[in-house]
Amino acid sequence: MSSSPTTLQSIGSWIGHNLLYSEALESDQRLPCLTFTIANGTYGLLAPSLQFWLALGTCLLLGAIYSAILSCVMYKFIILPRKLHSQSSKYLSTSTSLLIGFGVIMPLCVIYPYYGIHFLLIKNKVIKFLFGIASLTTAFRCSEAVFGFLPTHVDESLWNVIVYNAFPVECKFDKVGAIPSTWANVGYYVRNFGVSCCALGLYCSFLVMSDYKLYPTEEGPKLGDVSLYNALNWHQLANNFSIAILFQIYLTTFSYAINAVTSLVGLTQIPMMLNPIFESTSLSDFWGRRWNLVVHGMLKRGVYKPVRTKYSRLAAATAAFLASGFFHEWLLSVVLYPDYDSVGEDCAPPACFQPGYGRNTLFFVWNAGLIGIEYAFTGAAIFKLLKKHLPPVIISLLVTSTALPVAHWFTNDYVRTDFFHDGQMGWPIIIRLDE
Repeated sequence: MSSSPTTLQSIGSWIGHNLLYSEALESDQRLPCLTFTIANGTYGLLAPSLQFWLALGTCLLLGAIYSAILSCVMYKFIILPRKLHSQSSKYLSTSTSLLIGFGVIMPLCVIYPYYGIHFLLIKNKVIKFLFGIASLTTAFRCSEAVFGFLPTHVDESLWNVIVYNAFPVECKFDKVGAIPSTWANVGYYVRNFGVSCCALGLYCSFLVMSDYKLYPTEEGPKLGDVSLYNALNWHQLANNFSIAILFQIYLTTFSYAINAVTSLVGLTQIPMMLNPIFESTSLSDFWGRRWNLVVHGMLKRGVYKPVRTKYSRLAAATAAFLASGFFHEWLLSVVLYPDYDSVGEDCAPPACFQPGYGRNTLFFVWNAGLIGIEYAFTGAAIFKLLKKHLPPVIISLLVTSTALPVAHWFTNDYVRTDFFHDGQMGWPIIIRLDE
């Protein structure tokens, strides 16, 4: 028995070093595969790291295995008992389902990433991010099961539930089961992943020259440092817009990568991103039909609909935005979770970094307020006039501008750490070599 912990640690260490490449991906160690000179400057092209993508694939697999285990518990103690109820009590949650869902499965989803990151020696912050997302999706989908708002046909078999929870995307189902993908789907996602990967690499090549911050800003990292006056600084607005685009391309690229993998194993999914910054027609369109549709679906079914059964539309939307703020705070703690065994208790940034907790929630509260204003004034003549006479892209930018002044409340911790430097290992980027 005494050798068991050592054996487990050895297994975790082996997976971390050989499948998750914990040491190799701790910092960008790539060497230029091509060098060239422009205007007296020497530049190098860095090829994407294969280890980065293999590590993400391993992380995805580990998350699927863990979610499959929790799916069995979910199906046995939450979904099956609900299916035994009559249609009239379809949305009544039993005390057992509430206890298992909120007392067992969700807490396990919350604590799993911390232990997993420590056990597997994960240091790359983007891989930590995906590690947290895989657990997060299962937690919200558990809420869907508890309150009876799983997508149609998901609860018809244990296998459907396992497939639904396995990946941080949303697979489609019909009465037969998971809708199969085609080779055309695989080709579509692979092509778009390649294009997005190159576009992201070019954009990162531009931003990395300024360390992902176009202009220096004065606002501090803590919740108490928040200033609406600073939000109107045009330097801050430029930084926020550049990082908003970066996040959109990031999520789009990763969604294409995951969709390509899930399509390859025979599953069809809903899209994740539909160009929200440049094609949204309203705030509801931005958050509800274009930005991160996978998370939107989980929040809608796991938070909005349960609250909406008893309260107003605005109350339900506010609850969904608050839940989004809380889980993003949690996700930050996962991404910035330090490995004290490696760096010691007195480590400093970027290895150890204290997030500005509360800022993410404040950002989503701001957007909940904007949604409330939209609900109240969406039929106003001025908005109809603007939509009628302004070009669609201008409408989209006006929509985006409502959140732009405070976007750094959300993005600040990602920019101030080496999160994007960890992520750039996956793209082809150009760096300057003679600085």
